This record gives sequence, structure tokens and C-alpha cells, in this order.
Amino acid sequence: MPRSRTQCVFILFGKTILAVLSLAVMLLLYAEGYVIWYFEYGLGLPTESQLAALPTTGPLCTTKPGSSYVPLSEIPHLVRNAVVASQDRDFYERRSIGPLARLASEIVAGHQPGNSSIIHAVSRDCLWTLVPDCCKGPSLEWQLGTQVFMGRIERTFTRDRILEAYLNNAYFGRGAFGAADAATAYFGRSIASLDIGEIAWLITRLRIPRPTRYDQERRDRVIDTMLVAGLIDQAQAAAAKSVQPPTSGGPPRNP
Repeated sequence: MPRSRTQCVFILFGKTILAVLSLAVMLLLYAEGYVIWYFEYGLGLPTESQLAALPTTGPLCTTKPGSSYVPLSEIPHLVRNAVVASQDRDFYERRSIGPLARLASEIVAGHQPGNSSIIHAVSRDCLWTLVPDCCKGPSLEWQLGTQVFMGRIERTFTRDRILEAYLNNAYFGRGAFGAADAATAYFGRSIASLDIGEIAWLITRLRIPRPTRYDQERRDRVIDTMLVAGLIDQAQAAAAKSVQPPTSGGPPRNP
């Protein structure tokens, strides 16, 4: 039975769409390969082998002058888990997407899906330290270079090693880099001696490292996150919220 004219048009249309999609996929794969080649050989981003040769203990890529470095094993579990729960709850499971896919998502949707904010922060610090002349931002080169490098960081190091680097390099305000120094800068005590409310308050400084009038509200949201994540119980959450957050802590490290 001969096909009708309408059927022929639909078949031709379908074949055209498939051809266009196939071409688009091929072009995307080619572009992805070129981007990886360019940033590895054109700009000299450290390879996974070079990253694997970095020290297995102590600072991963860099540490701020005058800052102390505390191994992950000496940072209380509540601090570690609360940071992950509030900053990047899928940190141990999430895998970064490719550089072009992320860039397209960021342009279309206006956000950064599929990427870990903790890994991004560590990758940025390492990139600035290991290849200071690469990828000056903000630019397309910076965006794509960071994404390529993020993939290498997460394939080379364990998540615990990356988290350790983040907790020692993140800026908490008042001149304090790292959770241990932040505990001293704000409360004049060690990180191990902080209570639930103080830990939650420090975590608020990761996103906005300066005092605001919303500090208590933001601290309470972190406490709620800790509760939902099963890190504390309802009574502990209520007790932590009942304490007025500090307006200031210990003396600033760098007035």
C-alpha cells in the first residue's frame, strides 16, 4: 500500500530531526574533546598524574600564611557533617558534569547543576596556586578551565581529602581561614570545644563572612538543617536556638 503524501512528509521530517540531533551530539563531543585538549596542552592544567604526586597529608595545594592546618581526623564529626549538610549535602555522592554541559546549563537555567560547591572551591584554590597564569576570571577560559580541573580533582582525591582542604582553606571572616582558626577568632576556643549553636553560627560565615542583622535567622536555619540531617535531636536543636548568637567573638586575628 503506497504511503500518503502526509506520511512521507512526517518520515522526512523525522529523519531530518534525527540527522540534526546526531550532528549536534557529534559537534558537542568534538567540542568537549577540544576543550579538554586545549586546557591540558594549551594552558598546561595539571594532569591527574601530577595531582596524584601532591602530598597525601597536610595542605593539599595551598594554605594561607599564618593559618594553622588541622587534619580531618581532628575536626569534630559534627562540624564536618554539619558543613556538608548545609553547604553541599550530596558532596559524597555527586559527580560533576562536563564543562560544556555545565556552561550550557548555567546560560539556559541560570544556575550550576551537578557540581559540588566544596569541590569547586578547592579546585579554584588549587588552580590559582598551581597554575597562577591560567584562567584569569571572569572569562569563558576561567569557566571552562575550572570545570575541566574540577573533574581531575574529584577523580584524583578522596572526598575526605577534598573536605579536609576545604575546611582548612575556606574563609570565615575576621581574617580567619579554616574552621579551626575561625573558632579561635570568634570564640577564643578550639574547634573541638564549640557547642551546636556556635558550630551553626560559624557555618553561616562561610556564605556571608561578615555580621548581618539576619545572623540569628541564618544560624537557626543551619540548626534546622542539622536536625533534618539527623545530626542532632529536637531537644538539642531547641536548646541551641534558645541561646542568643554572639554579636562578636574573640579578638580578630588581623584587625
